[in-house]
Amino acid sequence: MNVLLTGPTGYIGRRLMVRLLEEKDVHLRLFVKDRRRVSEETRQDVEIVEGDVFNEEDLRRAVTGIDIAYYPIRFFWAGTEFDELQKIFARNFRDACIHAEVKKIIYLGVLGSHNTEDNLLKNVIETGEVLSALPDKIRTIWLRAGFVLGSGSSLFEVLRNLVQKVPVIFTPRWMEAKLVPLGIADTLEYLTQARNLEGKDNLIIDLGAEMMSFRDMLKETSQVIGRKRIFIPLPFTAHRLFSFLLMLVTPFSYKLSFLFIQGLKSRSGLPADIRQDMAQHYFPGISPLSFQRALERALNAIERNQVISRWTDSLAGISYADAEDEISRAVYRDIRNMDFGGVPPEKIFRAITSIGGKQGWFTFDILWKMRGFIDKLAGGFGTALGKRVESELRIGDMLDVWKVVDLRENERLLLEAQMKVAGKAWLEFTIDGTTHIQTAYHFPRGLLGRLYWYSMLPFHFFIFRDMIESIVKRAETGDERPG
Repeated sequence: MNVLLTGPTGYIGRRLMVRLLEEKDVHLRLFVKDRRRVSEETRQDVEIVEGDVFNEEDLRRAVTGIDIAYYPIRFFWAGTEFDELQKIFARNFRDACIHAEVKKIIYLGVLGSHNTEDNLLKNVIETGEVLSALPDKIRTIWLRAGFVLGSGSSLFEVLRNLVQKVPVIFTPRWMEAKLVPLGIADTLEYLTQARNLEGKDNLIIDLGAEMMSFRDMLKETSQVIGRKRIFIPLPFTAHRLFSFLLMLVTPFSYKLSFLFIQGLKSRSGLPADIRQDMAQHYFPGISPLSFQRALERALNAIERNQVISRWTDSLAGISYADAEDEISRAVYRDIRNMDFGGVPPEKIFRAITSIGGKQGWFTFDILWKMRGFIDKLAGGFGTALGKRVESELRIGDMLDVWKVVDLRENERLLLEAQMKVAGKAWLEFTIDGTTHIQTAYHFPRGLLGRLYWYSMLPFHFFIFRDMIESIVKRAETGDERPG
């Protein structure tokens, strides 16, 4: 069975890729924009088609010879412009599959009403309608899930951070919204088994049975984690205020906090056309985990450092080609060099990739945290994004206030700032012979961007000098990885 997976580097897509590779009858093809975001080990087991999802010729190459096509699974917010492009892509994807005589499209949508005022939810529903609009020409399996719960998922991160950081939790009315959580393992199992569903007609299958309020989820999370928390109900919504408070205690920016709360409100309850018996009928072998069991699994994955993907993987990507072009035109540079003599280059590189997360940023880690807090107050991500796992980096990973744009083993690590920097900024680590080169780039936006660069120079003097020296020292002492 020839299977196409588009969007295999997103939160669900990456995990589905791993799950499909366990199926012996599946020959898996990945459609990606940048093959470097797929590990070398995985590349040996899959076929890769590199291209742009909005390029019709690239789409045709991707779907040729395919039996089952998974539509890109991407649930995060990218703005109105992307939503419009998504509808165009859905039509192009469906038509390309019809032309290539693909047997089936599998799409994971969300539970919700078409009458919603939430543009994200409306877009997800309309995408499903576009994909399934021509049942006489191609079959579409449309799975509709509630909130996915797993290590690194947005729901999990909000629950965990709130319970761990806030001893007294005020619960406004939106926290009473009834939701349908679904464990990530069950989500992947439904998606995997959907490829074997017999028949010719389109199907809409609703997933998940256990309904809980967000407030009850918080209470159960506090019990599982073992933190006693006081919950005080509030008789009002306070959407904007709680978006700001949520931003302060979670890895979300203000915009994502606002949209998360909006998503809870718009996806509460069950749509009028729901058929909760459909999943049991078509997937009799799957018994969805309870909320508590799915939560325990997610926590265990965090403790074992086995997080395959995070919600940040589904944010709008950064183009490697665009980054390289912008770096070449960077107005400001701060370049530092240090010879590391007889230390093996691989030890230097391990020390470089160990920075951030729980390991911190050496002597002046407090300055990085202060910078992150300022970014938080301005509505950004701050340093709360942390690290997916402490022992590994890959292209596309978030690293505190940075995103990994390029990673070449023992040669180069390129990070792009996710902070508000009045323009764009990058931090590059390279190894040339026995020299470690560390370069900060800034591409300013207007006068404010130039003022930003000069205002940060005093911090650069302390932070960057300490960083390059500490990396070499860490490599010399052999302490390149967190214990």
